[in-house]
Amino acid sequence: MSAGWAGKDDSVTKSTIRTATTGLLLLVATACSVSPGSPGPASSGGAPASPSSTGPKVPQVSNPLDATKYEQDPCSVLTEAQAGGVFGAVRKREAGGTVAPLCTWNDRDNSGISVGFLPRQGGLATTYENSVNAGAGYFEAAPEVAGYPAAFSAVHDDRKTGGCQIAVGVTNDEVFTVSSLLRQSSPHYNDPCALVTKVAEAAVTTLKAGA
Repeated sequence: MSAGWAGKDDSVTKSTIRTATTGLLLLVATACSVSPGSPGPASSGGAPASPSSTGPKVPQVSNPLDATKYEQDPCSVLTEAQAGGVFGAVRKREAGGTVAPLCTWNDRDNSGISVGFLPRQGGLATTYENSVNAGAGYFEAAPEVAGYPAAFSAVHDDRKTGGCQIAVGVTNDEVFTVSSLLRQSSPHYNDPCALVTKVAEAAVTTLKAGA
């Protein structure tokens, strides 16, 4: 399904979607291949998990959010006003993801941000497991996003070239991710992680309002 409020450049949008889907696939793939003795997916009411005996403890989601209605319609987690105000988006497109659909917003220069949900994939415990034990390009625990635990993580470190991905825990068994693929012309090019954090904050605002 596609939707928009301006003209489209499908080739650029599809490239953004492919990049974001690769990041989500890696998060899911590790969840499906946890080695014996490694922690499995955490339940929404369980204690914080640790990806390994020496790794950092996974923060617990103390006030879970019900994201069910957004999982198959991720474009609805941001209003046009939010996407335009935070990112200058002029169009959006929804496409299939590895677990649930992805929504990508593009600005007039075809820089893009993508949002997707990963329900029942182990939540932030999977993100930590991937990043600590699977040799991710980068992993950093992030400040809370509107009261919800988060981490910056991706298999390739492209933060100096307009790319960043943040995973935000909405339950102990679900995260949503926001990733960026920015052109040099973007005013956010030199600090893409600040941009994806702002987009994630807007998404949490929507999730809280729909709770």
